[in-house]
Parts: sequence; structure tokens; C-alpha cells
Amino acid sequence: MSEKEEFCDQIRQNAGAMYRLAYALMHNDEDASEVLSEAIYRAYKNYTKLRNPQAFKTWILKIVHNTAVEMIRKNARLVPLEQTEQLPTTAFKEDLTTRILLREAVESLKQPYRTVTVLYYYENLSVNEIAKITKTHRVTVRQQLTRSRKMLFEKLKEDFKK
Repeated sequence: MSEKEEFCDQIRQNAGAMYRLAYALMHNDEDASEVLSEAIYRAYKNYTKLRNPQAFKTWILKIVHNTAVEMIRKNARLVPLEQTEQLPTTAFKEDLTTRILLREAVESLKQPYRTVTVLYYYENLSVNEIAKITKTHRVTVRQQLTRSRKMLFEKLKEDFKK
């Protein structure tokens, strides 16, 4: 398999995780797609510098994160959420309501809490991997996760009392 084919396979395998991270940071499909395009371009240019192919997911998510942060700084504002992803139809309205409330609560978290929550719970990355991606210490990531859990608990506590 050629280097180009390997790269494309890796991108395909990690496309969902890349998109979810970009969307969590950018809050809309258009900007998330722009971040992904730029991140994939940067990754392809530097693919030969990747020393450990097993670390591809962490490496590409770090590029996506850095590209999104760069775009946010460039625009000097967070883009409001205008589009929502399609939710699957289910016969269990309570489960659907719970998922909607949880998604809205996660989206309402401020950075960096939203990022670490998405990476940890939706992408199943370890604290060490998140620390590498976000360029922070493991202890900081653990503190952010603890705080985000408390914030989510407080936000969701009222909704579940009803």
C-alpha cells in the first residue's frame, strides 16, 4: 500500500472523530468542514514526519484542534450554533429527550470544558491523549473533566426533576 493510500485509509477511519471535534469547537457544519479541509491538508504535508503510525488518531486530532483554535482566534469570536445535526428517530421519546438535553448541555459548556468532554466521552480518548491534543497537563485535563461533570450535573439536575 502506498503512503498516499495509507494516509487516506487513516483519514477515513478517523473522519467521525475529526468531525465531532471540529464541530464541538466551531458550532456549525460550514466552519467545521473548513477546519477539516485545512487540517487534512496540513496533515498530508507533514505525514512523513509522523514517527509512530499507531499515534495517527492523536496526531490528527491535535492538528484538527490546533486548526480550529487558530480559526477561532482569527475570527475573534465563537460562531453561534445555527444548524443541528440530524437526530435518529426512536420510539423511546424519553431516551431521545435525554440525549437532546445532554447534547445541549455539553454544547453550552465553555471552552476548554466542552473540548475535553467531547474527546473523553464521545471519542473515548484517554486523559493522556487529550493532554497531548490540547497541549495541557494530565492534571489539568482531569480537573477540567471534573469541573465539566459538575457543570453538567447542575445544568441537568433541574431538567430531570421535571
